Amino acid sequence: MARKVIDVRIVNAATAEQESFIKELSMELIHDVFPLYFSELDIQRFKKKGVLSLNNHYYQGTLKEAFQIMACLQMIHIILTKPSPHNDLSNQEIFDKNSKMLNDFGIYFPFAFSDFQTKTNKAFFGHRRLI
Repeated sequence: MARKVIDVRIVNAATAEQESFIKELSMELIHDVFPLYFSELDIQRFKKKGVLSLNNHYYQGTLKEAFQIMACLQMIHIILTKPSPHNDLSNQEIFDKNSKMLNDFGIYFPFAFSDFQTKTNKAFFGHRRLI
C-alpha cells in the first residue's frame, strides 16, 4: 500500500498594522516623493492606473511578504529623496532590485530608475511616457 505524502507549511500572516503601514508607505511615495519628479497630472494618471496598488492575485498576505514589501518601499523612498541619487551606480541596482520585488509581490510599480532622473522628470516632457 502506497503512502501519501502531504506537504504542510505553516506561515504567519501579516498583521493588519503591517498592511496598513504598507498603504501608508505607498501614499508617502505618491504624495511626498512623486511630486519631486512628476506633475500633478501625471500623478493623477498613475493613481488611476493603480500605481502602488496591491494585486491580491500575487500577494499572499504572509508576514515575510509584508516585511519585504515594507523594506522595498522604504528603500525606494530613501534613494529617491537623496540629494543626488543618480551619482551613485549602486542606487540604480538597489532601485531595480526593489522595484522588481514590488512587482513580483503584486504591487504595480512601472518605473525605471531613469524615470527619476531629475527633479523635473524627463518622462513628463515626453522622453518616455510611463502610462
